[in-house]
Amino acid sequence: MSADDVARIFAIEDKVERLKAATEGVAAAQQTINELTRIRRAVIRELHAEGWTFARIGAAAGLSRARIHQVSTQGPAPEGLFFGHGPLTLLVPDTRAGRLIGAPDPAAAPRLAEQLRDLGFAVTIEPFPPGRPIDLLRDGLIVLGGPELSPSLRHLIAADPRLRRAVARPGDGRRGIEDRAARRIYRPASPEPHDIAYLARLPRPDGRGSILVLDGLHPPGSLGAVRLLATRLATLHERAANRRFSVLVGVRYERTTGEPVDADLLTPVYLHEPVDSRPQAVRQRR
Repeated sequence: MSADDVARIFAIEDKVERLKAATEGVAAAQQTINELTRIRRAVIRELHAEGWTFARIGAAAGLSRARIHQVSTQGPAPEGLFFGHGPLTLLVPDTRAGRLIGAPDPAAAPRLAEQLRDLGFAVTIEPFPPGRPIDLLRDGLIVLGGPELSPSLRHLIAADPRLRRAVARPGDGRRGIEDRAARRIYRPASPEPHDIAYLARLPRPDGRGSILVLDGLHPPGSLGAVRLLATRLATLHERAANRRFSVLVGVRYERTTGEPVDADLLTPVYLHEPVDSRPQAVRQRR
């Protein structure tokens, strides 16, 4: 927030409106601090991995060695950069009309939102009407659900060059996802309660940024994908960073509750070509 923004808020005559504006400004400033702290921690970690001492990093940054060591361990986790920057919006289908093919478990979105807030993000959960187009031309989108829910999601997921997710039909008990590279179709076939989730970062329809997609073949799969993001986020960030990718997740879950007991990578993390190595913030400013 600039000095002009602060002066504008200070000049608001109505006290309640001034209070609201100041509160919103504090929230925006805190979000900025969180993101800059995350970036700083990530850079310190990268330089240290390259062999820089904390003393050398501190000298370059104009900070003491002790301060550099302190900030390298405090604040939002660097792997949170996997989700990009700025406010995030979780798009979920409106299930008030009843059970829907391709819909996530109702607990998936609130659970993921809590994880993202713990990482320092501002998060909004936004329902969308099933069967209709969705506005995907926005920054910071995370979609929970499959291609059965919207023609917009069908087109989005069809852009994956490595994993093919077919649209399921009512009564289809053999839903699966094809790994084109391995020439293999993955289906939940374990004798134990088992599901498969699709996790990908795909190009926005206008090409100006990316959208993260979590799609379980069945509701427990969506919970498993959320669990993986909580337990293996550092691994995902190391392998994919902010690049476009897709991967399948194997999920074991409790038969009675649907709660995941284990979630792990079922395939390699496939990076999509061409690889755009520029930071997400740069791509989204085009």
